[in-house]
Amino acid sequence: MNSFEIIYDFASSAGFKKLQILLFPIGFFLFTRFLLFLIENDKDEDLFKNPEQQKFKVYLMQYASIFIFIVFLIMFGSKYYKTYNLYNTSLFKTEGFVTNFHPMPEGGHDSERFSVNGVQFQFSDFDISHFGYNNAKSHGGAIDKNKYVRISYIKVNNSNQILKLEIRK
Repeated sequence: MNSFEIIYDFASSAGFKKLQILLFPIGFFLFTRFLLFLIENDKDEDLFKNPEQQKFKVYLMQYASIFIFIVFLIMFGSKYYKTYNLYNTSLFKTEGFVTNFHPMPEGGHDSERFSVNGVQFQFSDFDISHFGYNNAKSHGGAIDKNKYVRISYIKVNNSNQILKLEIRK
């Protein structure tokens, strides 16, 4: 009997992990809190000259990081919800050998492309916009020419986004 190994499944934590981009503004906010702590505890003004002006700049950076976090949360949250909805309502499936495989170069500047049973797929390591599988062969990805795969996907903006990838063992 043919057994498959699940490489990527949006419905598991793999899709949710792509929201890690939200950690950047949070980290920046925490860094500015640390700077504020340093400014407020620099009694002799050894590190920071004109502490009031420095505090103002740090507060501006904090508000900017909060704003960026909210924008990212709205953008990625809405896309995640839309993708989750499509995963539950409009999922297509195909199974077969990978053909017409065009790997993404290690340095990027191109995309990885291939077909399975006439269905074309294309992705890049550097695009996380639709939460689909995007791990190119040059960066450790599992898709390669002549591999037998089972793919569950959705159609977004005239492209097929892989939401579940299984490879035959």
